[in-house]
Formats: sequence, C-alpha cells, structure tokens
Amino acid sequence: MAKRAPVGSGGRPPEKPIRPSSKDVEILATLLVAYPQVSRVTYDPKRKALNLVFLCKGPMSAKTRERICNVYLDSVSVYLDLIGARAAVAQCMWNKMDDFYCLIIERDIASLTPGELNLTVELLEEKTTVLYASDEGDNPVSGDDMNASARVFLQDTVNQVRNLESTRKLVALREGEKVLVFDK
Repeated sequence: MAKRAPVGSGGRPPEKPIRPSSKDVEILATLLVAYPQVSRVTYDPKRKALNLVFLCKGPMSAKTRERICNVYLDSVSVYLDLIGARAAVAQCMWNKMDDFYCLIIERDIASLTPGELNLTVELLEEKTTVLYASDEGDNPVSGDDMNASARVFLQDTVNQVRNLESTRKLVALREGEKVLVFDK
C-alpha cells in the first residue's frame, strides 16, 4: 500500500531530516576545547552565525554589563576595521542565571577570526570574572605565551567554523568533563 502524504503538504511526502555531519559536530566541540572560557556555542544556519556564551561571576550592575557590551562591540569594530573585514552580525546581550551572568555574543562565521576571539576573551577577563571549564581554575595559555602549534591549531579551528554546512541548529555545551553537541 502506498503511503499518503500528510494533509497540507502539497502531495509531497515528509522530508527526512538531514542529520549534521560528524565534521560539523567536531568543529563545534573543538571550538569549546580550544576556548575553555566559552561555556556554550550555538550555530544558527539561517543566520550563518555563532552564539558564544561566556559564564561570568556576579553580582554585576546593569551599568557595568552595558559598558562591557559597548566596549566589546567597539573593540570588535576597530579590530575588523584594522584587518579590513566587515561583520554581518555582531551583537551581545546578558542573561542572569542565579548568581551568575551569561554574556551571549552573536557573530557571523564569515568574518570571525582567532584574533577576534582572543581579543574577546582578554577583554572579558579584564572586565569581569569569566568562569572556566576546568574545575582547577587554571587559566589557559593565551596571547604571547602561546606556542606556534597552538596558534596554528586555533587558526585552523576558527577557519573550520566558516565551513559549517549543517542545515539544522547545532548546540555544543559542556557537561562536567565532556563536550556534548546536539541538533535542534
């Protein structure tokens, strides 16, 4: 017996959802490993953008949070001008979560660079207390202390972000020592 198409589908059978590739999953997981300051990454295929979430220790006044957002957006604008790039998407906002605040940064994948991510991490560490993925509280090596292979690894990781092909929204987050990636 032939299957009938659902009502309102125009006679077409339902499409089978396309699962994200293992490459896309690896890219998001690697981004979380490379940047332990980032607690969650969400890829939005419609906007071709990443949401990067930084968990920060409170309390923090509304004025302080607004100042951090403004400094971040101004810094990214200057950085992109210096490298001759333009951001299609550059936004930030705060969410309160118990005694913590989540800074959510949305950036398009086309213009995102390792230099910008490093600038963002350094800026946040200067302006607030960012909670790291490791329980020991060890700050990862960054900036000038980074060896050449670590710099190449970060460059490659961010370059791979530009190659995300998933048509479904992907979310990568930390759960203890693990990194989980799932699609919505």
